[in-house]
Amino acid sequence: MFAGLAVLAAGRPQESSYQPTQYSSLQDAGIVRMDHQMSEDGSFIYGFETTDPIQADVAGQIKQIGEEFGVVMQGSYSFIAQDENGNDVPIQVDWIADENGFQVTGESIPEAIRSANVA
Repeated sequence: MFAGLAVLAAGRPQESSYQPTQYSSLQDAGIVRMDHQMSEDGSFIYGFETTDPIQADVAGQIKQIGEEFGVVMQGSYSFIAQDENGNDVPIQVDWIADENGFQVTGESIPEAIRSANVA
């Protein structure tokens, strides 16, 4: 019996030195906007913006596709990247995910990807 207790004691979770960062507000975490809405019909929107600045927005709704129902969504995200010379370059990507697959547009997306239909 003592051997069993020793095994249980050795297997118990050990103390961790990891302490997650605690923020007192979203602004302290760098989030300047956070929106979300869910409707009774299953449609939704959400979005956020950070001080970096990173921004993302998504909208979705339930749609009948043939005899099945699925969720179709569209959205966008943007951020600032740096080019090979270290200059800030704004990046904007728009996308749709529906019965036709995942379609993405944006000047920073290579043409081969923009014209492909990922189903």
